[in-house]
Amino acid sequence: MSRRAQENVVIAVLAAVFVLVIVLCQDFGPRARMIPLPLAVFGLILAAIQAVWQNLRSTDELQMDLISIQERSLAAAVPESGKEGKGADRGTAFRQELGAFGIVAALLVLELALGPIPAVFLFTGGYFLLTRHYSVPAGLIYTAVFTAATYGLFFVVLEIQPYHGLLAPLIERFH
Repeated sequence: MSRRAQENVVIAVLAAVFVLVIVLCQDFGPRARMIPLPLAVFGLILAAIQAVWQNLRSTDELQMDLISIQERSLAAAVPESGKEGKGADRGTAFRQELGAFGIVAALLVLELALGPIPAVFLFTGGYFLLTRHYSVPAGLIYTAVFTAATYGLFFVVLEIQPYHGLLAPLIERFH
């Protein structure tokens, strides 16, 4: 079986799963289908786009030299000096894993303390600005747009009751 045929089989299976979810959601109540139905429709649209894209592109784009990719990644992973051994690699990997867990913990603490919208704004803005992926104005614009999109999706479109975190008593005073 050719690679293109294999890709088409995978897309067909994914599309069948999304169609099955759409069919099964018809028996759910209106609130119960608020998450799976839009996700399945969106997944089906993305599967259709993927099917069109992968069948209209040139077969030359499908050729990859995995051996050269593997050699480059191995060369980048080998330390420059012979003094550093596996212990240094383990220490670096441990620090990276600890950093990843720290990032997740920070998001969870922000979420519990402030609620989802302030947490999304502070976390996303902090990530963009501290990692310097974007300049300060661009980072703030992207953060504001992402926060607004999150608010619109969950609290306007899906009509989910907002959680205000530990600040709930303070927020309820102003209503």
